[in-house]
Amino acid sequence: MNCTVNVMAQYHENYSDTNTPYWKPKGGQSFQIVIDSDIVMYSTNLVKHLMDIVSAQSDEHNKYTYLEHDIEFSKPVVLDSELLLNLIRKEDLQPA
Repeated sequence: MNCTVNVMAQYHENYSDTNTPYWKPKGGQSFQIVIDSDIVMYSTNLVKHLMDIVSAQSDEHNKYTYLEHDIEFSKPVVLDSELLLNLIRKEDLQPA
């Protein structure tokens, strides 16, 4: 059975040249890896491997740093956006 490893990374952009880089954080970047769940569950160095993979996506202009990960063993349940929309709309009606 496959699972999805969702990896969250910090994205940095180089605001200088390659000889004297000036890295500025610019937000987050998500990565996904679909892999056999048994392989992931028995890894003893999963975080290290994910750090290496994310770092390898970097170049002289963009840098990624591993932050965290989660593993999805099943597909997410998609909820109706109307549920959230109705709650948000009620915010304006409630006294402060």
